[in-house]
Amino acid sequence: MRIDLFLKVTGLLKTRTIAAKAITAGAVEVNGSKTKASSSVEEGAVISLIKPDGSRIKIKILQIPSSKNVSRKDRTSLYEVIGQEE
Repeated sequence: MRIDLFLKVTGLLKTRTIAAKAITAGAVEVNGSKTKASSSVEEGAVISLIKPDGSRIKIKILQIPSSKNVSRKDRTSLYEVIGQEE
């Protein structure tokens, strides 16, 4: 799954457009490296994200969803928060 889509599906960012802009601005890293919106992510990858409100979050992907539609209650089961700064 593309990183921009993963960020949107999980609700970490509201839209793919916002995710793509964050990636282009350098606010997203995958496994410690800058990435492109079209880059694929896999289970086990670590994503560092500076959210629009300025908070920072680091997550580990536990599962890649099989569809683009994930219920709100199931979103957090796709990743584990391993670091967070307000």
